[in-house]
Amino acid sequence: MRKVGKGGSTPFEIGTKPNQLTPLTNEELLNRRGESAIWYRMSPCPCPSGDQIPDCPFCYSGLIRTFQEELIIQEELAERVTGNCVFTRYAPISKIDEAKLFQRGSKKDLSIMKVHEDHFEVLEPLKYWNQVELKYRVKMIEEIIVEGSGSNEYVLFPKLPDGALTGVVEVFKIPEIGEPIPVKYSGFTLNSIVFPERVNGLHRAKIKFVSAIKIGYKTFNVDPSNKPFDKSQLTFQSGELMGVLGSGYRIGEGDIITLLVSKLRHSEYIHFKPNGKAIDKVAYSPIFEIDSIISKERDGLKLWKQGRDYILFGDSEVQWLTDKPRGGYTIIYDYHPSFRVTGFIEAGDGENRPKPRIFKMKPVSSFNARD
Repeated sequence: MRKVGKGGSTPFEIGTKPNQLTPLTNEELLNRRGESAIWYRMSPCPCPSGDQIPDCPFCYSGLIRTFQEELIIQEELAERVTGNCVFTRYAPISKIDEAKLFQRGSKKDLSIMKVHEDHFEVLEPLKYWNQVELKYRVKMIEEIIVEGSGSNEYVLFPKLPDGALTGVVEVFKIPEIGEPIPVKYSGFTLNSIVFPERVNGLHRAKIKFVSAIKIGYKTFNVDPSNKPFDKSQLTFQSGELMGVLGSGYRIGEGDIITLLVSKLRHSEYIHFKPNGKAIDKVAYSPIFEIDSIISKERDGLKLWKQGRDYILFGDSEVQWLTDKPRGGYTIIYDYHPSFRVTGFIEAGDGENRPKPRIFKMKPVSSFNARD
């Protein structure tokens, strides 16, 4: 899902918004003031408990991650009308449920003829000043083509829209002359692709991409003398936050939300494990950036260099390119905070109209688990 139109436009010269002709909806307020995040469900793996293995490629410690594939957008006016083409504010469109023309105080259903990525065609001829109210669906998960360049690098950071990378389909190196060359990759993070060997030049990749959502949230004081919801008997545990999402998101208890802008710093000591593996896992994820890795040697403290001695592998692991420090090491890194939905404050739809979802959420160490 991506924004392709401004929305709320009118044929009148109005300088500021919101106003009487272009009001600001709850969803628009969240889009303007909320923070970008990724949201998904963690559900039990369908494998029998006796068949589950620690390194299963399909689940995370017995849990599978699923995403909402479509978002319903309703009670929204068309971004613009040109002839018999009606343009929406978000794309790519997967389905048009309703399109109603405001005409002389009434609403008239329009006949949908053909649906394109960012607009659809109707049978009736329209004027540019016509107002069309829409209810339509857009895709939240897409396969898109991205490009990234590197110079003797293990990791490439392609330019991405607002969202997160959830899978890699294929990667090709684009030479200056000749056909594209397939390239093997070993992993990926929310915004990068990891390779088993150093790569150079321009690379083009087809990736699976999930669009970001916008979430509003606030913290609470758990002092008994200052309960924010005393009359409603709602209680918040220490560390819980109140969150709010738009009406089109089918969020449930146990879902995980990871903020994409906020970052926290953490330091921890990693013990040396003589198991022959060159990969170590950290406590908090997804990692945004590794600040430094420090070990104690005979001559004093040693600072290891990223890209030469180690690289970030996936969202929560460090892959060593050289021998790991035998005495263990300290790692300092920044990560995106994640939260688990613990309950709902308001989930009903009054007046038979969809309303934003207001819920409680609590921090978790990783976006790969419920606890």
